[in-house]
Amino acid sequence: MMDNKQKLTDFFNRFNQYFDEQVPVIIAETANEVFRESFVKKEFDGKAWPALNKSYKPKSGTMMVRSSNLVNSIRPTTISPQKVIMSAGSSKVPYARVHNEGDQISRVARSETFMRNRVKKGINKGRFKRGATNNTQGYSFKAYKYSMPQRQFMGYSKELNQRIIKRIIAYSTT
Repeated sequence: MMDNKQKLTDFFNRFNQYFDEQVPVIIAETANEVFRESFVKKEFDGKAWPALNKSYKPKSGTMMVRSSNLVNSIRPTTISPQKVIMSAGSSKVPYARVHNEGDQISRVARSETFMRNRVKKGINKGRFKRGATNNTQGYSFKAYKYSMPQRQFMGYSKELNQRIIKRIIAYSTT
């Protein structure tokens, strides 16, 4: 009787010739597809995303897909016969990890001072004042902490593994 390790080894030995060429590409394309679908389903691997705060109402679209920057940042960074690495985030999307893993967001107290040198009344309202003196105004912001709930969209997934196996088998039989 064969154990699972031997069955798996035999399975991969049958498809060894395909691993150098097409299988890493199939894995990357399938992973990209599954990870992007999680934004449509609002769940990952059968686990639904937590609901939004009742006070938060996005102006357009849904919270995770308003600008599509996060969805569009999902891409394969390494495709080789040894490994396939998928990543999300960029300089435009520094919040990808926080959404995927959940985290505590902390902000320290701060004050901002700025110049307010515009005309407030009359015909020239809103225009810059000529020869404005040092007319400054400031704001203070309190420190706060917020627990961002995990809304996972990429990672290990049974569904992803099943799709990859189906596609590899379909590719090897053609």
